[in-house]
Amino acid sequence: VQAGPCLREWLSLGGHCYGYFGQELSWRRAEAWCKAARGGGHLASLHTPEEHRALAAFEEDDDDNVWIGLYRRGQAWSWVDGSRRRYSAWDGDDAAAGPRCAALEDAAGFMSWDDESCSEKKPFVCKYAA
Repeated sequence: VQAGPCLREWLSLGGHCYGYFGQELSWRRAEAWCKAARGGGHLASLHTPEEHRALAAFEEDDDDNVWIGLYRRGQAWSWVDGSRRRYSAWDGDDAAAGPRCAALEDAAGFMSWDDESCSEKKPFVCKYAA
């Protein structure tokens, strides 16, 4: 039974639904999973400190960083859903070379972002409009 616009065990916030998935996938495969699982879904984009805090509290602490929908191609970081970047929570080091993808950092209680190789396999968070 669904209570409200989001599936059971998904977080409902600000007109969006967020789902945490513990299976470990590369960033690209996680994004494909989010798109296939819910039409119009993507890896989660975060636009405010409030949204970030709510999502961090929703995460399961399994000693692993968690993919979100931020990636770098060239020098520019972009949200995979095409939304504008208005908020940032880097841990201070986002300068590694090559294609990189962002993950919520487990060691920081998921309250900072870390740039990682997109091919690493991690749990992930999907987001879709409610």
